[in-house]
Amino acid sequence: MPRRRFRATVWLDGCPWHERRWVIIGDFNLKQRRINKSLVNRKAREYVEKNPRLKGIVGLYREVFSVQRKLSQRIPDRLPHIEGALVSARLQEEELLLRPEELELDLPLLVDMIREIGDALVRKSEREPEGLRTFLKEELTEELAREMAEGYLSGDEARFNALLEGKAVKPELVYLLLHLTLAPFYWKAAGSLARQADLDQVARGTCPVCGDLPVMGFLRAEDGLRVLECSRCGTRWGFPRIMCPFCMTTDQEKLHYIYLEEDPAHRAYLCDNCRKYIKITQSYSGKDEELLLPLEDLATARLDLAAEEKGYIRGCRTVFS
Repeated sequence: MPRRRFRATVWLDGCPWHERRWVIIGDFNLKQRRINKSLVNRKAREYVEKNPRLKGIVGLYREVFSVQRKLSQRIPDRLPHIEGALVSARLQEEELLLRPEELELDLPLLVDMIREIGDALVRKSEREPEGLRTFLKEELTEELAREMAEGYLSGDEARFNALLEGKAVKPELVYLLLHLTLAPFYWKAAGSLARQADLDQVARGTCPVCGDLPVMGFLRAEDGLRVLECSRCGTRWGFPRIMCPFCMTTDQEKLHYIYLEEDPAHRAYLCDNCRKYIKITQSYSGKDEELLLPLEDLATARLDLAAEEKGYIRGCRTVFS
């Protein structure tokens, strides 16, 4: 039996009420991102050609991604731990498709990743992160890496911070470093799960696969579907346009947007309820799966400044922001 598609009213931003129209939203064919080293290098060059001032931060992203891809080859491919009806059941019950305890980690590889990604941050950052070099060379051990990963995955901030008490580096930086380090493990596990799931209409502000926050989003050209992308595992999911992904309010009086006059293709959607914002790419002419939102995020840093000047904060921080 063919899957049913849904008809919904779409109110395009700035469109008067009488121009609302019925369209088909959601085709159960949401394209997940397709990211590889050659695509990252090509897109990075394009962004830097448009704005040479991005050379430093984009170069850092390329370096980190290169390490992630290289070491991810040591992560074995595994069959998904759930399939078919179990995937659908977890989605309907709003449970994660990949629970923290279901993520399989290779501890020696995890340590290698922490060291190499950390070294990349030391070498490529415009300002060397305080204490990171000392932490990597003198304080990082397999036992500490294991405990940090457990604290990170459990979401126990107090436990995580206690592990780093007295260390040379701030816990906030190590948390973001671990976020980058664990990402390849999540990529491997999340890909097959996302392909099995119907993710084009998921009213959840966190990733339905791993539970992390969205780094950014875009509007799909053919139907205006608002698509968010997870900052950790890279999964994409469709999300209501008139809803804040961070506090889930649908009060239109509290939801609005700003954009830079010279760049109307990118908007920061602001929420007066939680005072957070998310950036959305309004129009993209290429293939959806080749839209690299982590690079879009870096290229729209001035939009972050504009939102922050108005008193809003990013809903999702990354090591690059």
